Amino acid sequence: MWNKLRAYIAPALLAVALQGLPAAADESKIPEAFRGETAGSPIQIDYSDWSRILKATVFDAGMSDRSTAPAPKAATGTRTVQGNKSTVRNEGNRLIFPAFADYPENLKVVQEIRTELEAVPDEVPLGELTKNEQLAYWLNLYNITVIELLAQEYPTKNLKKLKEGKDSLWDKKVLKVSGIPLSLNDIHHILLEKWDSTIVMYGMFQGYVGGPSIQAEAFTGDNVHRQLIHAAKEFVNSNRGMKMSGTTLEISELYAENKALFPDWNEDLKKHLFSLSEDAYKPRIPDAKRIKAKTNDYYIADLFNGQRGGNTNSTNTNSAAMMSAQVSVNAGYSELRGPAEYSDMGIADFDLSAVSDFRTLSLEHMRFPDHVMEYVDKVRKRNAERKGTVDIEEVDDKKSEDQGKPN
Repeated sequence: MWNKLRAYIAPALLAVALQGLPAAADESKIPEAFRGETAGSPIQIDYSDWSRILKATVFDAGMSDRSTAPAPKAATGTRTVQGNKSTVRNEGNRLIFPAFADYPENLKVVQEIRTELEAVPDEVPLGELTKNEQLAYWLNLYNITVIELLAQEYPTKNLKKLKEGKDSLWDKKVLKVSGIPLSLNDIHHILLEKWDSTIVMYGMFQGYVGGPSIQAEAFTGDNVHRQLIHAAKEFVNSNRGMKMSGTTLEISELYAENKALFPDWNEDLKKHLFSLSEDAYKPRIPDAKRIKAKTNDYYIADLFNGQRGGNTNSTNTNSAAMMSAQVSVNAGYSELRGPAEYSDMGIADFDLSAVSDFRTLSLEHMRFPDHVMEYVDKVRKRNAERKGTVDIEEVDDKKSEDQGKPN
């Protein structure tokens, strides 16, 4: 076992060290307008407005504890089981989609930011930016567009049909950059060809629970690699991203969609996961006999689980944990309060004086489906248990094997 682990550890440490650096890549497969870079360029794009909106609308779930969500119960007063039923439904960040879908003026703000980003290369060619600035640009444009498109489809729950097939939202040419019509999949292609880095895929929000989490902060040239490493570690160390079932390595379809990043599929993928894993599964990854790619949760990563207006059968009204998750506006300036004031979770309030057209969304008098409150309660308890804890538990072989058994 040790000899095999040693063969993984050195390359893995090197991989983590190199993940913070822009990788060399062959740019011949992307449009000329998107090639090149200017090292040391002082030009930076300001994403502060987008960051403020994300901070106001993203519920940060923190790291997974790898627990399996129990079978959901029927809604109070009915025999109907509503909402997400997957075993990973309590993992990953959530977006308050009604803040965009139910308020046309808010969606308009998002559309204006997206339009401004599309126009950036008309003022400053992308090649005049550093590679980090370009990476942040493409990731933000991708995520803003995903949120805009899904807000227009809302309320919706299962995103599998929206993502795949001939009518896929990801294939629609909804953008135009440097005069070139682009789809989300086109941006995906540009990102993989230009950076050839395994961590880039974790920055592309797919809109569903089983994918990488949306971050509560916009990417910038300064923070892009830090944010990508954080997103990568959260995903790999969750049941959504990777887990062991006996000697089978069960992974998200995200990796199959980005198979080009792993030329030697089995070995490259295992070394990548090994470099990011931080739990009991880590020493078992090199010995995996089989790799199985499957995403079990295409449910929209929405705090309301794609249910407009909540569940009228729920008794969860005016929950103290939820009342403070609101967006409010007063007298011509905006005060955006995100999933904040969870005092026991240590999340600060966001008081903003920009994004002046982002309008009211108050959750104070809404009813919340039981499955929403289950998720919020799970996050609160998980974060409370971790508060102030820095110890690393030693896991014996028997416990490790038990954790690897099918759920």
